[in-house]
Amino acid sequence: MNLNVFGLSFRKICAPGFNCHGCPWASMSCPVGVFAYSSAIHQIPLLAISTVLAISIFAGRLVCGFICPFGFLQDILNKIPSPKFTIPRFLRYGKYLFLLSLVIVLPWIFGFESSGYLYLPKPKITKNTDGNVNVSSIVRNIGDKAVENPELVFVYVKKNDAATEIVFERKVKYDRISISPGEEKQMPVEEVPNMLSEANLLVSSPQSRPEQIPRYKLYFCTHCPNGTLTASLPGMFMKQDDSGIYASSIFSLRYLILAVFIVSAVLISRIFCRVACPLGAIYSVFSKMSAFGGVIINSKTCINCGKCDKSCPMGLDVRKEVGGPECISCGDCIRICPVKCISRK
Repeated sequence: MNLNVFGLSFRKICAPGFNCHGCPWASMSCPVGVFAYSSAIHQIPLLAISTVLAISIFAGRLVCGFICPFGFLQDILNKIPSPKFTIPRFLRYGKYLFLLSLVIVLPWIFGFESSGYLYLPKPKITKNTDGNVNVSSIVRNIGDKAVENPELVFVYVKKNDAATEIVFERKVKYDRISISPGEEKQMPVEEVPNMLSEANLLVSSPQSRPEQIPRYKLYFCTHCPNGTLTASLPGMFMKQDDSGIYASSIFSLRYLILAVFIVSAVLISRIFCRVACPLGAIYSVFSKMSAFGGVIINSKTCINCGKCDKSCPMGLDVRKEVGGPECISCGDCIRICPVKCISRK
């Protein structure tokens, strides 16, 4: 899931487990992040939905037990010697609440704050008497806010068999010019050298991409402990620009949530999986349909010793709930059962 450290990226594919694609090394997308972002821009992520459905129907919550790196981290943390605690059963519904509110509903309602951004139709190019060319550009603000001091970049690009080569580049900033949302404006004519016979002239703007900032930060990724651990911390140490999503200061709510999660994972087995994981909530809904990995119990041969309950990382009443939506098919109960009445279907 982090093969981008070797230059391999598959960002159009959703990872089966919970792994933040904000991580500098991530090679696959996080389904939760894709769902939240798509909801914020009012689009339906068909590829992500179909990917998660396919994984759910094929393996169900087997993914949570064997593939999810965040689940693996919790297993490691819980092995640290300490008092262990149980949690009330009603808290397991928290992950469904997180899925509906912070992944779907609130991002859809509040969305992003978008800056103004420019659309550049094809410029008009004419030769002048000095042997150079005049470039006449029109820009249109298709964002939500005014663009102040717009910038244009004039580039000659030469294509050859080996690579694309930039043979000329000029950046021009137009001070004291403001373009309101929806406004179209003719920019001052710019004179550049005539290299049309050997290269293509391209006109672009660094303001042609919107800055998208979560409005009120009411969506899951802004406070996700996985994103903080695998994206914010590496991004901060690598001196990457703050995207507005990942906090650049260690003194922020994100890091407090991460600290609480780490301590809780030591004390309570799989606390995030049981209480807060939206991806686990999705998989649990379709767990009964899964073709592989389901666990069943033969109640006729069960001796009710209770060893399976003590071994379950999800805190289940195994004899009643094994193979159900909350079961991650880890197989710990299978391994510990003295009469071997629990097995995989």
